[in-house]
Amino acid sequence: MSLIEGGVSGRSLARAQVDSQAAEAGDAGSSAREQALASLREHRPLALVVALYVGACYALRLAFGYEVLNPIERSTFVIWSTYTLIALAFPIAYHLVRFNVAYMRSRRGSAGGQAGSLVRSWESYRRQHFSIFRLTGVVVACALLAMLMSTFMAYKRAIPLFNPFSWDPAFAGLDRDLHFGVDPWRLLQPFFGNVPGTVAIDKVYILWLRSIPLVIAWQVWSRDRRLRNQFLMTFAVASISVGTVLATAFSSVGPCFYGLVVEGPDPFSPLMAFLRQVDESVPVTALAVQELLWNGYVGKHEFHGISAMPSMHVALPVLYVLAGFRTKRWLGWAFLLYLMVILVGSVHLAWHYAIDGYVSIVAVLLLWLVTGRVMERRTPRTASGLDLEAS
Repeated sequence: MSLIEGGVSGRSLARAQVDSQAAEAGDAGSSAREQALASLREHRPLALVVALYVGACYALRLAFGYEVLNPIERSTFVIWSTYTLIALAFPIAYHLVRFNVAYMRSRRGSAGGQAGSLVRSWESYRRQHFSIFRLTGVVVACALLAMLMSTFMAYKRAIPLFNPFSWDPAFAGLDRDLHFGVDPWRLLQPFFGNVPGTVAIDKVYILWLRSIPLVIAWQVWSRDRRLRNQFLMTFAVASISVGTVLATAFSSVGPCFYGLVVEGPDPFSPLMAFLRQVDESVPVTALAVQELLWNGYVGKHEFHGISAMPSMHVALPVLYVLAGFRTKRWLGWAFLLYLMVILVGSVHLAWHYAIDGYVSIVAVLLLWLVTGRVMERRTPRTASGLDLEAS
């Protein structure tokens, strides 16, 4: 069994396609209400995890009085509307074009009865691709992930309150030990220590945040219910365990802020000097964002949070790779290339220590295995026997 299969047995993988097709067909006669309720039931495990995460945040706010621990706020609804709009707009636009092309081809050369045929064809297509079960799942999943992300940001703002930044010297030293006594960023300089290489990595790296709603849109529409639920659960549990629990336990700022929190020589000052030199000829977005984050931390404006270990920038692409290989091999390789660029960029742009990314890779692989086992048991072979083709 491979890590990509994520704890799902070979027999279960063979069943996955059959299960997803059965889930789309089901038994005839299910109503829209039954489909909506079935979708809500399917999301109960994810909803429970998110509810516990949000509830713990409110409890900690009451216990410690930290006002930054405000999980549900205006940003929650902004994230939800953004995720939902993207998740609905792109697939619907795609299917409208696909249907029209298919219909025009089928009707080419046909004479009468086109209006009735169009209505029947669209009704059949709509039931197949836009069932109430699937539409409800899109909206519910986006809402839960929006609450997850806004709560994640609340915890991130509170990290230095719970545990002041103190782990940077240890991680910088561990990086050197793991890379034969050399700082990893120095190993990358012969390859990326130039303006074109740095700018290219910076452009890809800054797209990381924008990639999240696109990947979510891809997965919330997935017909493979086990893959979809495994992805969503791993996304949630990784955000909690890697992005909150471990990030608070190993509170650190990363190489870009090393000299601002650690007394003594700064081993990353030459790297920062190089990035500023590049910025003089071509703007480096990473530097602008780093300045924004630090100014927030010192109180010049709203603080958005700082955290280095582990790296969520690396953790999420690892999840994309796992889902990609379960879908199409070429997609998995494409996401693997993206992961490598993000891993290199996290070090070269002074966001993270290399060890931050290594820990994230191992953590997400383990979480993928565990959630795969859980989803294999919980995700039904059919969606509660419903006819997901009915409206």
